[in-house]
Amino acid sequence: MEKSIETMWKEGFLNNNALIAPKVNNIYNQKSIHIIDKFQKMFLFNIWGIIIGSSLLFIASYFAGALLAGSIVLIMMFWVAYTAYQELKSLEKIDKGQSSYTFLKAFKDWISKSIDRYGKMYSAVYPVLILVFYFGIWFSDMFAHKREIVAGSSNDLVLGLHIPTTIIVIIMAVLMSIFSKAIHRKDVKTIYGGILKKLDSALAEMEELRGE
Repeated sequence: MEKSIETMWKEGFLNNNALIAPKVNNIYNQKSIHIIDKFQKMFLFNIWGIIIGSSLLFIASYFAGALLAGSIVLIMMFWVAYTAYQELKSLEKIDKGQSSYTFLKAFKDWISKSIDRYGKMYSAVYPVLILVFYFGIWFSDMFAHKREIVAGSSNDLVLGLHIPTTIIVIIMAVLMSIFSKAIHRKDVKTIYGGILKKLDSALAEMEELRGE
């Protein structure tokens, strides 16, 4: 009995050495490479965005008289960019010689672990950035006149800080730390959502061919 087209596709997909449907393997291999290449380019683009953005912010902090805050933000964001670059380099260690299905499964696993690692890192990064921005702006030369106005009209000052506002900012920083993983996952979905959908779609197609 002749084999059905679906059976031929499955055999061609499951066995890289099969001669039944070699084009099927090639199509999925090309799709896999395209998905990951596009992700890598976007990831690298975002790394450069962090570097350039934090550098511009550092320059702005100099003119605003908040050089210390700008320096802290610059160092922290360069650390984030370096960590992201090392993360990207680890992606290159995934063996591209394996089957396209195994390759994409390994890639999806890398994404999950990466999101988890970044979530932990941002539990420190987010609150520190909020506090640095707040203290940096409040004590900046640019904000000096505003501080004088607040000091003259309020008794809620300690060490030059407006206590109610400071408490609100600290609460925000704590909440950002608590929900850092959820926030980061949302960021990833927003930035890489299109690629992740293609990844899930490709894996679903392959699993259907594999009969899983």
